[in-house]
Amino acid sequence: MSGSIETLAPRGRTRVTARAMTRVVSAVAAESLGVKPSQVSVDLADTAGRLDLTVSTPLRVLPSDQVGTAPADGAVLDRTERAQHDIRDTVATLTGADIAGVTVRLTGGKIRWPKRAD
Repeated sequence: MSGSIETLAPRGRTRVTARAMTRVVSAVAAESLGVKPSQVSVDLADTAGRLDLTVSTPLRVLPSDQVGTAPADGAVLDRTERAQHDIRDTVATLTGADIAGVTVRLTGGKIRWPKRAD
């Protein structure tokens, strides 16, 4: 076998159930948007063999009297777009799924109180 390269064929495949995929997407979206996984709902759809994700969740926001005093995470649309990319990349990396698209539906706002400095 001198000088030859042996290639290995893939051995089987891993199948991720819809329930497991839903849990992964929920956890990734929650982390990306700063909410609890229990506040995120996920719909999965097949689009020509690729996975289409729809995530419905509230968005964490600062109280209106704190908006100018605390560091901002960006505008709502910017944060949502970043979350879409984060969800797509992280879910694809973790599961190996071919993601067709990610839709984030914001269902409301959850107030994030700034941490106190002691």
